[in-house]
Amino acid sequence: MKQTKSPQRNDETKTRIYADLLRRILKGDLKPGARLVEAQLAAQYSVSRTLIREVLFMLLRDDLVKRNHNRGTQVVSFTPDDVEDLYEIRKNLELLALITAINAMPLEPLFQFEQRLRSLESKPPRQVASQHAEIDVALHGFVFQHCRNKRLVSYLENISQLIHSLRLLGYEMEDVVRLTGVQHLALVQAFVRRDLPAAERLLAEHIDTSKKNALQMLILQREGHARRGLAVVGKVARGR
Repeated sequence: MKQTKSPQRNDETKTRIYADLLRRILKGDLKPGARLVEAQLAAQYSVSRTLIREVLFMLLRDDLVKRNHNRGTQVVSFTPDDVEDLYEIRKNLELLALITAINAMPLEPLFQFEQRLRSLESKPPRQVASQHAEIDVALHGFVFQHCRNKRLVSYLENISQLIHSLRLLGYEMEDVVRLTGVQHLALVQAFVRRDLPAAERLLAEHIDTSKKNALQMLILQREGHARRGLAVVGKVARGR
């Protein structure tokens, strides 16, 4: 009898596939106008077409694809300007959320965040990148969880998948891992002190740094893709 995956496993799989497709769009492997075919993606990722359909809906929600009755689901352009706009929205929403959340966040989980971050300080960034990425998602989610403006939280959740996938790009660089750990620790300490002005300043700086990292990785990946393309063209030309 075939076992059905748990909802949590399905969510994790969708997140992984979404992040991989986003990476391929950002790198230029999937160019604007490229078709995303359910059956082909299901075979490629070894999942059901139903799950792929849900991933495509997530991409459609985030304006990364469009649906055309004649040509199916197609990739749309996603530029550095889009990244900049998205992070500007994120910064404003998170700063608003922080105003009501800072005095509502319980101390014990904050002390646990601080302990986890300190335990990673002396370890090589490459070894702890995934742990810092987990803390990143959990810490920002902790702020949302304690914001009393539920409509604001729903707006943040609508862009959370796209933001998370963009953040993962930055964790491929060791300097980013190290700096993010420092910034998160300073943020947690400001939360513990209930120091709203310091927390607002640190959060704004952190999100601006995250935006810069995402833009840098986007440009580097596209340059790398372009160089590989030129190398292939050169190889073909030499073979003539």
